[in-house]
Amino acid sequence: MRARYGASPLHLLAHLAAFALAAWALLAILDLGGRERIVLWLVAAVLVHDALLWPAYSLLDRLARRGRPVAWANYVRVPVGISTLLALVFFPVGCGKGERAYTRVSGAAWDGYASRWLLASALLFAAAGTLYLLRARPGSSS
Repeated sequence: MRARYGASPLHLLAHLAAFALAAWALLAILDLGGRERIVLWLVAAVLVHDALLWPAYSLLDRLARRGRPVAWANYVRVPVGISTLLALVFFPVGCGKGERAYTRVSGAAWDGYASRWLLASALLFAAAGTLYLLRARPGSSS
């Protein structure tokens, strides 16, 4: 019995290219030094995601979709995901760690990070809500 990939060859090629790019980036990062810390961080990120975050957001998604049309869920998932990713990536900044490095790299003021994150999150949710309302209108072709 021969297994088939199931998608177009272009899809497979794109995934192979993405894996090659990720491998190159990882090797480049490991050459910078501090390999042990980087590998430990990557392993911890995978474990935390797979053991804690994935079951939690899967459960929340199932609870949110129970008894409701599925179409609205993506208009909540996307802004929640992006907002959460922003919060995680800039968590040290929000906790007051690395003020000098943040200012040196970004050129932005240290103060007001939380308000900028809240504003970005509000804009994401407003855009998603507006798009949902436009697409949910009767007679809309989307």
